[in-house]
Parts: sequence; structure tokens; C-alpha cells
Amino acid sequence: MAKLQITMTNGCWLDVFDANGYRGNTRRLLGPADFPRLRIRERDWGDSIRSLVVGPGAYVQCFNSTNFSDTVFWLLPNQSVEEVAKLECAEGIDSIRLFDRLPFAHEPGYAPYMLWAASHLARM
Repeated sequence: MAKLQITMTNGCWLDVFDANGYRGNTRRLLGPADFPRLRIRERDWGDSIRSLVVGPGAYVQCFNSTNFSDTVFWLLPNQSVEEVAKLECAEGIDSIRLFDRLPFAHEPGYAPYMLWAASHLARM
């Protein structure tokens, strides 16, 4: 009899929490994947994501689906955000894409990614 084997994760995931400080209800979103207008339909889940943790092999593109160009920003591997409300974003973010690679130069959002990555490397 053949066995169905589940492979090891590639580290491309995002843990989301409905409370600040990595508390409350949690879900792991596996990638690579697109989550347009993300909704989590779970009992007792709050109205928004309050904190998150990026997996070691994930590059997370965050944006507002109605205004992609002006709202896109990136979260990098192993990044943790204790309070999403403190992120600097112009509009409410409602969509994410999980990549298991760096963005390519020709892809939408590459320039904001480079600016964001450079600003965070400068702080180190």
C-alpha cells in the first residue's frame, strides 16, 4: 500500500494573531500563496490581524487591493510585528502575497521593497 507523505515546510508561512503581542486566536497561512481581501472565518476571531510573525523562508507583500501601487510594502523573513497598528502604511491593508523568494526587479512592488529593505538595513 502506497503512503502519502507530507513534505517538510519550506519556511514560507505567516502566523497571524487577533491580539497584540502574539496572543489571542492564531492561524498559520502557508505559501507561496495569494490572500486577496483576506478574511479569517473562525469563531471568536477579531475584526483584524493585530500581530504577526513571518516564517524564515517567506517574503510577504502587503497591500490594499484597491490601491496597490501606493500601499505596497514588504515584510521580510523572520520579521515579527508585535502591533500591526504601528506599521507605517498609508491605507488599510486588506491583501497579502506570500513568496518563497525575493521579488524580481520587473514585478510590481519591487521599488518599494528595495526602499523598505534599505531603510531597515540602515538601522542595523
